Amino acid sequence: MPSRLRKLVAAATVAATVAGAMAIAATPSSAERLVFMTGPAGGTWFPLGAAVQKILSEEIKGLTIDLRPGAGLINIRGVAEGKADLGWGNVISTVDAMNGNPPFKSKVKNLCNLASFYTQYAQLVSVNPDIKGWADMKGKRLATLPRGNTTEIAAQNILASAGLTYKDLALVNFASVTDQVNMAKDGQVDAIFVVTSVPAGGFLDLANSRTTNFIPILDGEFAKLKKVNGGWLRMPIPANAYPNQSADVPIAGFAMHLIANCEGMKEETAYNITKAIDKRVKELGSINKQLGNFATKNLAADTGVPYHPGAERFYKEAGAL
Repeated sequence: MPSRLRKLVAAATVAATVAGAMAIAATPSSAERLVFMTGPAGGTWFPLGAAVQKILSEEIKGLTIDLRPGAGLINIRGVAEGKADLGWGNVISTVDAMNGNPPFKSKVKNLCNLASFYTQYAQLVSVNPDIKGWADMKGKRLATLPRGNTTEIAAQNILASAGLTYKDLALVNFASVTDQVNMAKDGQVDAIFVVTSVPAGGFLDLANSRTTNFIPILDGEFAKLKKVNGGWLRMPIPANAYPNQSADVPIAGFAMHLIANCEGMKEETAYNITKAIDKRVKELGSINKQLGNFATKNLAADTGVPYHPGAERFYKEAGAL
C-alpha cells in the first residue's frame, strides 16, 4: 500500500474511532441512582423505606436507590436542598416548610408530593381524671417528644387551638415514647402526647397499668388547626382501640407522604416511581396495615403539597385525579 494511502486510511480510522466514542458518550444511559432519606433505625420509616427501595429496584430497570437515615424535618431540608432525591415527610411539616411557618424561618422551595401514605393520629392520653379536654391541660404536666420533632410542633399547635402555650402548663418534659410512658406510670406527668399509629404500643402498655383517658380535639379547635395548616385531617380513635375506650374519640391527624425535589427529579422518573408504588403498595401492608387496603385514590390524596408533574401525570392517567 502506498505511503500516502496508508496515511489516509490511518486518519480515517482515527476519525471513525473518535466519532464512535463521541456517539457512545452522547447516548443517554438508562442507569439512575437516587438517594432516599427515610427515618432513624428502630422507627417505622426505615423498614418502610427499605420495602419501597426493593419495589422500585425491581420495577424500574437501571434504578438504584441508596437509603439514608433521617427524620421528618431533616428530610424536608435534605430534599429541598438537593442532598436527597426522595424522602419521607409528615404533611403538616411539609406544609409548614412551604409557608415558612415555625420551626422554618423562611419558605422552603422545591418540595413536591409523590404519594400519600398512612395516616398518623395526634393522641393525648391522660392519667389524670380531671383532664377531659385540651383546655384542661392548664396547670398540668405534659410529656412529648424532643423539641423540633413533628410531634412536638403538633403539641404546640393543638395547645394553641385550645388557647394555651407551654407557659400555661406546670411542666413540659421532652422525652422518648418509652420514657413518657414510664413517667405517666410513675405519676411524674399528667398526660403524654405522641403522633403515631392506632393502637400505639406504648399507649397500650400504659392503659394496661393505669386508668387512661384519650382526650378529644373539639370541632372549634380543629377548625383553628386546619386554618393554620391545611395538612390536618379530622379523624377518630376508633372505639375499643385501647382498653376501657368504648367510644370513638374525635381527634386530628395527618398523613405521612413521599416527597421529591420538584426541579431535581425528572418527570419520567417521578412517573415511574409513582406507577411502581401504585402497582405494589398493598405489599407494604406487612409494615403498616393501612397500606394493605390502599388503592390509587389513597396514594393520590390531596396533601396540600403540589404533586410532582410526573406523579400528577400518572394519577390522571389512572383516573385518580
